[in-house]
Amino acid sequence: MYAGTYAGTYAIKDTTICPLSIAVTQQGSHYTYTYQGTRGQVEVVNDGAETYFTFIGLKGQEPEEDITAAWQDSVLLIQNYGNSMNEYTRFSNCDAKYLELYRQ
Repeated sequence: MYAGTYAGTYAIKDTTICPLSIAVTQQGSHYTYTYQGTRGQVEVVNDGAETYFTFIGLKGQEPEEDITAAWQDSVLLIQNYGNSMNEYTRFSNCDAKYLELYRQ
């Protein structure tokens, strides 16, 4: 389990791929996010050595479900879209299949 804080602004380094950034703020023992004017709670789940974020209320393009990300070494990893057997899109303005958002 990570002993530090998850707070910070996470952004894609190459904005030509996608100009995406999400700010995560710690409030007591809870976390919130801000993304393009949308605010909500971040559910942090530690599953063994893995850590996952669910951005409550931040909906993917299709289907409209809360966006989840894996957290590893201060990087959020989001699979942006699926395949023909499991179709979905998280951020339609981003062309990359995998999005890596680095903490600034």
